[in-house]
Amino acid sequence: MKKTLLTICLISLIVFAFGYQVPASNPCSASINELNTAYNNNEVFRMLMDQAFENMQQVPQGYLKGGNPWIGKGFQDLLKFLEEWATFLPQAVGSTDDGLTNIQKMDLFAYNNPFGRVVFQTSPGRELFNQFVKERGEYMNSPESLKYVAGWLADPRIEKEDYVIPDESAANGGFEHFNAFFSRELKDQAVSRPQTLPERDYVITAPTDALMNSIPMTIVDNSTMIKTKGLQELNIQELLAGSKYWKSFLGGTALSCILMPNTYHRYHSPVDGKVIEARVLQGALLGMEDFPTFVPKNGNVGYYGSDYSAFENYQRGYFIIDTGKYGLVAAIPVGLSTIGSVVFEEKFLALTKPIPVKRGDELGHFLYGGSLVILVFEPGKYSSSAIQVRLGNQIGTFDTDTNE
Repeated sequence: MKKTLLTICLISLIVFAFGYQVPASNPCSASINELNTAYNNNEVFRMLMDQAFENMQQVPQGYLKGGNPWIGKGFQDLLKFLEEWATFLPQAVGSTDDGLTNIQKMDLFAYNNPFGRVVFQTSPGRELFNQFVKERGEYMNSPESLKYVAGWLADPRIEKEDYVIPDESAANGGFEHFNAFFSRELKDQAVSRPQTLPERDYVITAPTDALMNSIPMTIVDNSTMIKTKGLQELNIQELLAGSKYWKSFLGGTALSCILMPNTYHRYHSPVDGKVIEARVLQGALLGMEDFPTFVPKNGNVGYYGSDYSAFENYQRGYFIIDTGKYGLVAAIPVGLSTIGSVVFEEKFLALTKPIPVKRGDELGHFLYGGSLVILVFEPGKYSSSAIQVRLGNQIGTFDTDTNE
């Protein structure tokens, strides 16, 4: 009895001194409790966090029921949210899913809020939030994450007949965990995702299943220091982290290819050529300052005019593909919020000599979350003001309802 009372007193003292403590049974307890400790022991971090809460901005009218969920909240609310998010499992229902729900809420923390972005993208917040994402990723690699996979496979948008299913007789497909389902492989790419006119080397194809939009931003380098919303620019030197080929793309054009939670999450070469450089870049996983603009209510994610400059600081990789007569093409897989898993095919990880690729050859994949691939072309090689399609190419999908 005395030991029990002593334990209760010790827990009470800890809670009093440091606030709520997440139990060890939570898969993200270590990062959340370390975040709490940093808030209590690091005066600068605590000041930035408090300023972030004081400067929460309301989202555009009609964007989200109830508005920005962080307005009127405080640090303890953030800890509670992270504790609940740690074991969140996305579900699919008809034409909708909730895969981006918590990602959206977390990024609204930084909406037009520079303090919020600094909290996410500078030490110690950057390391602690990245640790949270890593721990959550480990949970999504556990058998416990399979709970709703059967529901996803029942969704006709998944088109499960196109994929390798480990166990066709199992409701959850026999996948080991959610991330195995999320990064599922095509059963026969030549049948389900055939390349348009594969013999014609001037054809460019989508690197994955995606929402595609041209990027009208001017492609510049570090010498352009002033950026405003009226003059958005994409810093190719930063995006490619100083690759020796970055100058080739100055003044060029770009396309965005946005992957959503319900889509195929492997990415492929959009052109024929040789991969002459490939590199995975570490970066921030949170802190988009204008999530409502990039992910509008109408669903056209990354639509024409969106600001892509935020991704110069995000977790990403790049492939430089030499097409020969059509110049260099950069394929840049970017992990959006909470994506720390920009995975390359092994042969591209330690490139010592050029590797030939054909259109459609797999380059890598993402694990759970939202992500995109940015394609960048040399000046005069591709006009990205419109995306040209041919007869029979998919231009959209109907909404579906599993109850019909």
